[in-house]
Amino acid sequence: MLRRDAPIARNPSVVYRDLAEGGVLLHLDSGQYHGVNGTGLVVWNLLDRAKTLEELVAGVGTEVADAPARLEEDVRAFVEALQVRDLVVVEPS
Repeated sequence: MLRRDAPIARNPSVVYRDLAEGGVLLHLDSGQYHGVNGTGLVVWNLLDRAKTLEELVAGVGTEVADAPARLEEDVRAFVEALQVRDLVVVEPS
């Protein structure tokens, strides 16, 4: 389980392209594409430098209108999915 204080960073082997309603991540080593919606785009943009889950949740809360009550769980699940796909790196804190 992802700890709230663990630094999360973009994998440097991943490039991003903005699309009309979200974007696509390309893992250069695997050649796999991964689509993200608008909220996923917010999370990805917040990872312009390493941030903790706590910082990401706060950032998404300010960027997304009418953020759901379960925002932390949603952001956690999204980041864990990115981690499984090797799109982000979770550093030991």
